[in-house]
Amino acid sequence: MTDNQQPDMGDTPPQPGLRFLEWTVYIMGGLLVIMLVVLLGGIAWKATRGKAPEEPPKASLVEIGVPAGATIGSVTLDGNTMAVQVTASGTQEVVVVDTKKGVVVSRVRLKPEGQ
Repeated sequence: MTDNQQPDMGDTPPQPGLRFLEWTVYIMGGLLVIMLVVLLGGIAWKATRGKAPEEPPKASLVEIGVPAGATIGSVTLDGNTMAVQVTASGTQEVVVVDTKKGVVVSRVRLKPEGQ
């Protein structure tokens, strides 16, 4: 053997599990690339898709039973709750209404002390 002579490495057979490992690395790399493309496509789709316009709330009618000749003193609104002060023939009453559900929640009759 001379100094310029190198051993021939092309004749050695590959190890048995090396070919399988090489293919699994290629497949996993391809799956990562595909998943990245799908992720970026999903982000772009959500960014360009417009949000559907919301329907305006339907108007509802709430009937509050009051005696004839009654007057409304004041109306106060706090979120979805409305309080109506009703005066009828000397007695005062506060009617509490849930405006979202359209129902009368409670009635509070006010009377002077001592009666």
